[in-house]
Amino acid sequence: MTFSQVPKKWDGEADVIVVGGGNAGIPAAITAHDKGAEVIVLETSTGMASSLAMIAGGTPFAGTDIQKEQGVEDSADELCEEAVKISGGSPELWRAIADRQLEVYYWLKSIGAKPEILQLAPGHKVRRSIRFEGHGNGLCQVLRKAAEKEKIDIRHKHHAQKLIVDSETGRVIGITAKHDNKALNFRARKAVVLTTGGFCQNYELVKEYGPAYADLVPTAPPTHQGDGLKMALAIGAATEGIGLAVCPSLPVCAETGHPLSSTGFGGIAVNRHGQRWANEATADMNAYTMRYKEIIMQDPTGLHFSIYDEGGKQADPYKTKPREKIYSADTVEGLEKILGITAGGLKKTIDEYNSDIDKYGYDRKFGRKLWGMAHPGEPPHKLDTPPYYGVRCKVCLTSMKGGLKINPKNQVINQFGDVIPGLYAAGEVAGGLMGIPSHYYTGTMTVQCFTQGRIAGDIAADEVSS
Repeated sequence: MTFSQVPKKWDGEADVIVVGGGNAGIPAAITAHDKGAEVIVLETSTGMASSLAMIAGGTPFAGTDIQKEQGVEDSADELCEEAVKISGGSPELWRAIADRQLEVYYWLKSIGAKPEILQLAPGHKVRRSIRFEGHGNGLCQVLRKAAEKEKIDIRHKHHAQKLIVDSETGRVIGITAKHDNKALNFRARKAVVLTTGGFCQNYELVKEYGPAYADLVPTAPPTHQGDGLKMALAIGAATEGIGLAVCPSLPVCAETGHPLSSTGFGGIAVNRHGQRWANEATADMNAYTMRYKEIIMQDPTGLHFSIYDEGGKQADPYKTKPREKIYSADTVEGLEKILGITAGGLKKTIDEYNSDIDKYGYDRKFGRKLWGMAHPGEPPHKLDTPPYYGVRCKVCLTSMKGGLKINPKNQVINQFGDVIPGLYAAGEVAGGLMGIPSHYYTGTMTVQCFTQGRIAGDIAADEVSS
């Protein structure tokens, strides 16, 4: 445990200092500001470097107006119970999120977020996963504009490095950040809120906590180096779920690194021999996450192929412009050749798949009975309308699912189980929402960041000034 010496002179001060200007940091800053606190946000990048821009699915909210409009009955209690059961995470932390998530949904709408599609996400019993207009990038723009409107003091190119602790009281009273090769000290009169994201881009940390996944594609911003985690550990913070932090996520295009728009096209996933290995549209979260673990065992990089046809493409409800590299052919055999799939393997797989749907209405091999997340409740369709499309994919790391130990107020806990006064953590840097390996509750990261950011900013603003 190492404490930075309290400086004789401060280079800046505020009631609340938020470290990281992403989708946990901006909500924290705006919330604290709206309660009358003076806020400074320290952001390493020149803009908003948030994993939110890479969001693959939607964000789960229960009890929303869009659910009521579509006749979906849901509640915070149901979300909480389901999340705890599937993830094995802390009931107390999930309860805190469940109690605030609906308020967060309406807050997002109030600052400009526009719900677009209500989806049924893997692991969820009802449709509660909301895709907003503009998706991840659109939400980033909404948050950025809201911060500008509130005139939040965001200091870009400020790389936080050390927490400053009063050695007599053990209270976190500030932080040292590097800017233009100068070490600057910022005093927090009330609290420091860590919202620095995960460590997806820190190969050494990924290798330490998830060696089996070290060769997967990291999709988080380059600034996600684990800075908040390391700073807090240096002053004695405890972790929760850190051994589960590195968890394989949805596939990205092997050539562009972008999430797949084609996941909504109702296709299939195959290995290099053209063979399927799992149900691509299961609602069983365990089976869903195990799907990626299985392909990693076949290839450490998680290489596989997403295959769909013109019928699936035309039924795309998102109408988004694909950013992946897509290959096409008029025949399945032609697509095999282009993608480098073992000759005859994909043809055999598609013939078996189509035959099952013709005869039984579903896929018997892996029990697939749904077309996909974008088409809730609809049975699978045959892949028989040329041209046929394929994308080379790799499993990626989008976010870390474990981190600093916090309580329901988002206060950081030390290794003796006590609160570290003056220190909060929210979003990806915080752990506790997943307790079973690879049992990720779809949409956790986004609802966690938005909601915990609001909780941390709210409570930090009520701290007594030191």
